[in-house]
Amino acid sequence: MPKVCLEEAHTNLMLTVTEARNLILQQARSFGIETILLSEAYERVLAEDIYTDRDYPPFNRSAMDGYALKFKDLSNHKEFRLVDDMLAGERIKSLTEEGTCIKIMTGAPVPEGADLVIRVEDSEINDGMVKFKSLPFRNWLNIAMQGEDSRIGEMVLKKSTIIHASTSGLLASLGRSNVKVYSLPKVSIISTGNEIKAVGDFVLPHQIRDSNSYTIASFFQHYNIEIVSRKLVSDRKEEIKHAIESLKDMDILILSGGVSMGDADFVPEVLNACGVKTIFHKVQIKPGKPLWFGILDNKTVVFALPGNPVSCQVAFKVFIEPFLRACFGLTACQTIKLPLTSARKKKSSFEEYFPCILLPYGPHSGLQQIRNNGSGDFTSITRSAGLSVHPAEIEELKEGDVVEFIPWRGI
Repeated sequence: MPKVCLEEAHTNLMLTVTEARNLILQQARSFGIETILLSEAYERVLAEDIYTDRDYPPFNRSAMDGYALKFKDLSNHKEFRLVDDMLAGERIKSLTEEGTCIKIMTGAPVPEGADLVIRVEDSEINDGMVKFKSLPFRNWLNIAMQGEDSRIGEMVLKKSTIIHASTSGLLASLGRSNVKVYSLPKVSIISTGNEIKAVGDFVLPHQIRDSNSYTIASFFQHYNIEIVSRKLVSDRKEEIKHAIESLKDMDILILSGGVSMGDADFVPEVLNACGVKTIFHKVQIKPGKPLWFGILDNKTVVFALPGNPVSCQVAFKVFIEPFLRACFGLTACQTIKLPLTSARKKKSSFEEYFPCILLPYGPHSGLQQIRNNGSGDFTSITRSAGLSVHPAEIEELKEGDVVEFIPWRGI
């Protein structure tokens, strides 16, 4: 695919999805690095490589409740004299005398000299003497060897890793009470439209409530990003301009509505008047064709999305989320390829995105399309698991054709 430069983007050429996304990704940048408490780092993105501070396990560790002994002694002894016990957290003891054993708990250090732990279930004790079942034991059985998980100085986490539950546990094990993470961007949303009312306001028959700002904000919350400001403005140039001017210090500014070809679609014009440089306007995608993208002062990236709710959701998954992940150094969200359970014919010459549910079992497993009434039908999309892609060059998909599927929650 040929690369589209910024100068070319000022023309009326309508970009493909790939061309538009590549132009967006060219603007990706870090929002800085900060050090925070591990207890506050859930779903943040690491900004440093993490290395082990010692061997893990740091000692030969018993993997079972049982008895520690010398493997070679099994050849000469039918029973073993119990001489001590070993609890987790105790200092390492020694096993020196032949024909003896030490009772040991899971997680405890294996005594020096011992090279086998036999489970309690495979033993019998009577008057301080322990007998073991005739099983094919081997040395180092039921012992986690020192350093077998990782050696001191080994990298165990790479930067640009999202901190989840297991990651938090690992960092705590390494003694990392503070971690460096990528700073979060300052994000604001402007919803435009004479017909749009705030969620709690009374609505007349010709009015609708603002849903887009809540949808967009929820997507950002997946990355622990809280929205700085949400503004609701009418289709008046001065009101739109005032809202944009007040948010020029944002890292990401998102507008919804007012970007198409209607008489009151002033957003692109007003953005330019505010000094925002147009990178492109309109993409060969359905829904979401009127998408506008630009940049202000080489700092604030601006996405102006169509006002239809489904278009907003598609735009986030296809364009905004890839940009956000690139800023954090994350790889693109994983997509999966699955067969369609029914045929589908395209309604346009564009790349189309349509909602589906997953049917994981049975003879008709795969992606089942959800009937919807266009980009304003937000009720149908709430029942979906994600979006399937109908490529621009394929007019009709047949039942059983394998297509790309984008889950709503990225992996």
